[in-house]
Amino acid sequence: MLVEFSQGKLIATEFEVQIRLNMANVVLQAAAEDISLRQEPPMIIANGGGVRWSIKLDNTNQLDALQALLGIDYL
Repeated sequence: MLVEFSQGKLIATEFEVQIRLNMANVVLQAAAEDISLRQEPPMIIANGGGVRWSIKLDNTNQLDALQALLGIDYL
């Protein structure tokens, strides 16, 4: 799955999530099992092992697409 948003691109599979930010070619990566989703505001939160980051998406439609792919509930 590929979703473009204002800060870059969200690339996801059932196993992994990558955020490719437009600025400075930064890539955030996490295993799907380390991902949590927050509906308000629409955020992806990665927390597990050595990974800890979060990013706000533009709208809930982008978050809903990721939620459907990963099959996880919102916080």
